[in-house]
Amino acid sequence: MKEHPEVQEWIRACREGNARAQRKLFKHFYGPVMCICMRYAGSTDEAADMLNEGFLKVFSNLDKYENTGSFEAWLKRVVCNAALDYRRRFVKKVDFVNIDEMPDTQQIADDAVDDAVARISSQELVELIQQLPPVTRTVFNMFVFEGFSHRDISQELNISENTSAWHVNSARTKLKDAICKMYDE
Repeated sequence: MKEHPEVQEWIRACREGNARAQRKLFKHFYGPVMCICMRYAGSTDEAADMLNEGFLKVFSNLDKYENTGSFEAWLKRVVCNAALDYRRRFVKKVDFVNIDEMPDTQQIADDAVDDAVARISSQELVELIQQLPPVTRTVFNMFVFEGFSHRDISQELNISENTSAWHVNSARTKLKDAICKMYDE
């Protein structure tokens, strides 16, 4: 995928250490990248830290971007990995749930869920995702937004594929419940 000429020029200038080009690249991609960080973070401050670390890695590793494929996709992957690194560094104790010990979750009527989901804003959804337990939030984001498979997640987080699937299902159930409660469904 060919990048916009302006973005290509910023990338070239960033590789030469041009601080002004770095600011332009940062501002241009701030929104989509901050959304990634907000999904992984427990707060706006934590997301800002993830964002800063992510862009630091982007600027430090621009020579590894080979101008093939989408720069935005490459940048998002680098930032996502930085967010995961941040989580690993700052989440001291991670409790993984044994799926065999969990009770079945309550099912919500599909029509009520669809109606409530149709009314929720993206900002409200991000806030609900931030309320998920850290591990569940991380697994859910990796699977749903970043496209990791359960196998990839299990290897990245050192959990079983079944545990990864459980966290995704748990997140979906909790999000459905929270969304329905927001709209009194």
